[in-house]
Amino acid sequence: MKKLTIVDIAKMAGVGSTTVSRYFNGGNLKEETREKIKKIVEEYNYTPNTFAKALKGTDSKIIGVIVPCLHSYVSSNTLKYIDKNLKENNYETLIMNADFDEEKQLDYIRKLARMNVDGIILLPTTMSKSYESTIKSIDVPVVLLGQEGEYTYSVEYNDFNAARDLANFVLACGHRKIVYLGVGEEDIAVGYYRKLGFMTTLEKYNLSPVDVLITNFGMEDSYRLTNENIDKLKKATCLICATDNLAYGAIKALEENGLNIGTDYSVAAFGDYASSALLKSPLTTIKFDLEDAAKKTVEMLLNVIKKKETEMKILIGYDLKTRSSVVDLNNL
Repeated sequence: MKKLTIVDIAKMAGVGSTTVSRYFNGGNLKEETREKIKKIVEEYNYTPNTFAKALKGTDSKIIGVIVPCLHSYVSSNTLKYIDKNLKENNYETLIMNADFDEEKQLDYIRKLARMNVDGIILLPTTMSKSYESTIKSIDVPVVLLGQEGEYTYSVEYNDFNAARDLANFVLACGHRKIVYLGVGEEDIAVGYYRKLGFMTTLEKYNLSPVDVLITNFGMEDSYRLTNENIDKLKKATCLICATDNLAYGAIKALEENGLNIGTDYSVAAFGDYASSALLKSPLTTIKFDLEDAAKKTVEMLLNVIKKKETEMKILIGYDLKTRSSVVDLNNL
């Protein structure tokens, strides 16, 4: 049997197709007409084509979400919370995976706009000028999550203050010889602000890092870079990593080179991933509230869609999780 259409339902109910469309859009109908259409819909288990509706130019009730990847702890959990909040507000989620490719992200912004989604949530890893021109060129509201947006709405993590607090904690534990392992500054949040918070705190006490190492987000690359710089790392007592994922790779390399985390060497990071508290020496790390960030992002976007007054920028809080991976040198 061929798939039922709105035209078929209209014929069976003895009404016009616009009347059936009004039924699915929640419009005013006589109770008798509504019940007649409802009975047919339930009998044939009919579901309206949401994407076709979007392409016709009405409110689509679809939000496009562009993510850098699907496999990371932050991306997958953020997506879960975004989808939950959108569903609670009767919206569907259309996910686009850019695979860390800036051109793909920009292309997806334009593509989603052509598909007539009601709004776009963007989780970028870089923030080049191309984003500004692309976002300004479309007539669909965009909210950034996790990066600073001077020209559009954004929900941001307080990366600078988090890095400052983590550095202060490590210093309070007596560490003065510290290596920082980060990512490139094209990632403003993770690459620039976390490193800036760390460096600013050290400068306040007239200190300098033993070294600053830069890699990408991969655990394998962190492992490799740590091995390549093991002599420099052995001159330090503590390694601060820009993400928990980087810390996992670094810890493996440090321990293979005879350093015992939590006993004679310290590691701290950002993220508080699910595995971080389960390591042999549980990881001291910054926990960002991903669930609250997703909730605030959805609220902000829906307010913009409904033309309600909303803030341009919201900062999300964090907690410092102090665990045994950082040795308190004051007690030795």
